[in-house]
Amino acid sequence: MQTSILPKQLHNYRKIAICLLMLFAAAMTSLTGCGKKRELAPLSGKVLYKGQPLRFGTVVFEHEYGQPATGAIQPDGTFTLTTRGEGEGTAVSTSRVRVACYEGQNPSSQAAAGEVATLGRSLIPEKYTSFETSGLSVRVRSGANDPVILELE
Repeated sequence: MQTSILPKQLHNYRKIAICLLMLFAAAMTSLTGCGKKRELAPLSGKVLYKGQPLRFGTVVFEHEYGQPATGAIQPDGTFTLTTRGEGEGTAVSTSRVRVACYEGQNPSSQAAAGEVATLGRSLIPEKYTSFETSGLSVRVRSGANDPVILELE
């Protein structure tokens, strides 16, 4: 005696097979970016606060994916971005930007030996310290980019 699969059971098996295929396809799609090195482009710029160069602090560019790019602000307000683990530059994309400038980042006021270093108060409006509230974004193109001027009010 031969057993046959009832039409209703066959329909359920098809649904399960389709769901498994969709899950597999979704998993493979999410993995396609893994292991590939994303394109970085050199980017530098200057941060101005109330029209004057910001003398110290940090600039951070956040992308859709991957490590953010950071740059230390120099005494003349300039910065150059580096992406940790990937090299000089920042990802080619549109990036949200935040800027931090705290008392504790001032090179001339570093904690003495044995003292605990703290950031202290922000020397720029707090809105600039968050990607969500800074209102700053920059489109980074492939190849050379003009220096970016970030003007803080």
